[in-house]
Amino acid sequence: MINKKRLVKTFTDLVKIDSESRSEANVAKYIKNKLNKLGIKYKIDKSTVSTKSNHGNIVARLGSDKKLPTILLSSHMDTVTNGLGVKPVVKKQSITSDGTTILGADDKSGLAIILETLEVLKKKKLYHYNIEAAITTCEEIGLLGAKFLDYSLINSKQGIVLDSTSPERLVYKGPSSDYFNIIVQGVEAHSGINPEKGISSIAASAEIVSKMKTGRINSNTTINIGKIYGGSAINIVPGKTIISCEIRSHNEKTIKTEINKIKKVIQNVNKKYKKINKKFNAKIKIERIYDSINIPKNSLVIKNILRTCKEHGYKINLVETGGGADANFFVKNGVNTVNLGTGMREFHTVKEKLILKEFFQSANIVINSLIIKN
Repeated sequence: MINKKRLVKTFTDLVKIDSESRSEANVAKYIKNKLNKLGIKYKIDKSTVSTKSNHGNIVARLGSDKKLPTILLSSHMDTVTNGLGVKPVVKKQSITSDGTTILGADDKSGLAIILETLEVLKKKKLYHYNIEAAITTCEEIGLLGAKFLDYSLINSKQGIVLDSTSPERLVYKGPSSDYFNIIVQGVEAHSGINPEKGISSIAASAEIVSKMKTGRINSNTTINIGKIYGGSAINIVPGKTIISCEIRSHNEKTIKTEINKIKKVIQNVNKKYKKINKKFNAKIKIERIYDSINIPKNSLVIKNILRTCKEHGYKINLVETGGGADANFFVKNGVNTVNLGTGMREFHTVKEKLILKEFFQSANIVINSLIIKN
């Protein structure tokens, strides 16, 4: 049903357009031109105020039958860095870059599938569910496009994000994520003249870190210390250190429990050093990044995708993930969204590739799961 040659051309056209995060305007122009040629209406939201991108999210719509459910399709326009001047190399079984940049299959493979889906359904005049396409910005820098999307433009209650590896993986469950900074304020002093008057924020931070449990906490929870930075000069007892961390879990109670353990560690360090100097202080600041997803297995999108795969002899598994995607924010805003792979591998590296067999398979799954069969 898909036009493989057209799908590959759309993908290679897209990856040739530079669109690192916050610079998506040119790839948005290409997408809007495609939508205009198909006669598909779209709107641009005002998310740029919050994302600082040079273009807003695009929300396109195909179908307006009020008797039918509306299903969301979504991919993001931005790529990570080292994505300028991509030169795609089309091989027999895959597409790669020339080895000097990323490819940008994350997530322009998803964009190409959405555009192909809209074109097939429109031109072939197939009977299908109403479709909304939310094409987002700034996914790679904190899911900002989906976070600040104007959800008043969205009518869907269920959807498919195309932003994962193999189309044999259908992600229906993912964790919540909190970022937290531990801010340790020590007492500065000259390291050669009067070090005994200082309290090293780095040394105190080391005590906190040594008592924190990190890595895999249990089967569905992880904690990571990503960055530690502090001090001002090698001859000054460091006055301030920041420990930047994250926790991810499928269980909100576990997040609360583990954060409370860390707070207890901080409390004990405060008690120790405040006896020496009351100016010492350690505290924690927590920010919710995204909520968990847990899509019912009997939801329309899951049932349709599983049915399509059975009809076409495709293997597929419902899986949990430890990562986050735009789907987390769609779910938070009332759109039960799964994440389907597109065939991308080794993304965010110069070895990135798109496996053509899986790319075509993913497109077929999406199109056929949207067609209503009598």
